[in-house]
Amino acid sequence: MKELKLSAIAIGCASMALVVACAGGAGDASSPLRAPGAVSRVLTSANVGDAGNNTPNEGEVEVCKYGTDAQFSVVVGGGSPSVFSVAEGTCKVVAKDLSTNNTAVSVTVTEVGSPSYNLLSVQRTVIQFQTGTTTDIVGSPTATSDGVPVSVNAFHGALLVYHNEPVVVEPPPVCDFITFGRLVTTVNGKKVVISGNIGGNQPGGGILSEFHVEANGVDNHVANVDTYGPIASGPLSALTNSRMSTGTAKNGVAVEVRMWDGGEPGKGTDIVYVKLNGVELLGPNGQYLDQGNMQYHSNCRGPGT
Repeated sequence: MKELKLSAIAIGCASMALVVACAGGAGDASSPLRAPGAVSRVLTSANVGDAGNNTPNEGEVEVCKYGTDAQFSVVVGGGSPSVFSVAEGTCKVVAKDLSTNNTAVSVTVTEVGSPSYNLLSVQRTVIQFQTGTTTDIVGSPTATSDGVPVSVNAFHGALLVYHNEPVVVEPPPVCDFITFGRLVTTVNGKKVVISGNIGGNQPGGGILSEFHVEANGVDNHVANVDTYGPIASGPLSALTNSRMSTGTAKNGVAVEVRMWDGGEPGKGTDIVYVKLNGVELLGPNGQYLDQGNMQYHSNCRGPGT
């Protein structure tokens, strides 16, 4: 009779609610009733907001992020959403529940949209249930839609891996140009003459520009410039419609010019700044013109304008 009673008890245990273990606790890896070879899951010791370990754990929902940084809206049990920031290449615990009362909390994670990235896929690895007589059932990572509810308690957990791609936003083209004729100034008693044009669309692609910087008797002739556009920082950057162009002269000298059209007549109003091989030629803030004039044109020029 004793053997018959023990068998009945064992059968009764196996038929209990899936989230309740017969002995040792459902999440207790030391339970003597765990099936041989059963996967051993770890009950989380992390708190909400802690870094994750890129592993599905009981008692938590963890989000990992690849491709870009992102923010996630997390709703736990129908409550108000909380927003979590997850940096690219990192993981974070966004929900936690260690209850053992036969219920699991529903957690919905949704990536907050941004024009700076596109969502490629979400991979879910879910610990669905664990009892003392049943091995873990872990869902294989599969691409799925965003915002799918997952369950969490002491015997459930989920790992959500988001993959994004950044959206490359091309800056708008700079549709303006500057022409300048024989800009003359003096450095250490020696004349510096600058002439040419910068800006515009060159036939076949590239920047429609060419200019000369004659200094110390040497003509640094830049026939094809590398860059042209607004000045982001440094000399003349605070001046409206100031422009910078860079290129390599035919004699191999790296040339940088920064210009600002300060209005007519040019002398005493327009400013020019020059670097030759990284050395400032006209001082740290450039110089006003002694002769000549530059003209800023707000319209485009060249093919396609």
